[in-house]
Amino acid sequence: MKNAKKILITTESHEIFIVRVNRRSNIRGFCPDCAEEVELLTLDEAVSVSTRKTRELIREIEADAVHSIETLSGHLLLCRRSLLEEKKARGNELEKKL
Repeated sequence: MKNAKKILITTESHEIFIVRVNRRSNIRGFCPDCAEEVELLTLDEAVSVSTRKTRELIREIEADAVHSIETLSGHLLLCRRSLLEEKKARGNELEKKL
């Protein structure tokens, strides 16, 4: 075992995030959870669309009920599709309770 050698292999991974902004100010980007390009909303836009409070949305993001992406600059973008699906699911739960 005098000739044994150790080899250290180090790898790096990078993530590319593409945001497309069109003339109507819609932001489109790739949602890793939906695995496709979707419309992305800022937190303020998501509050307006969902009619929920900011804190409630943050809790849903942390529980992975709503898909989100944080940009390198620290901005939070929410997947509109998952936001609307969560809103629909909440409506169905409310109807069942009544």
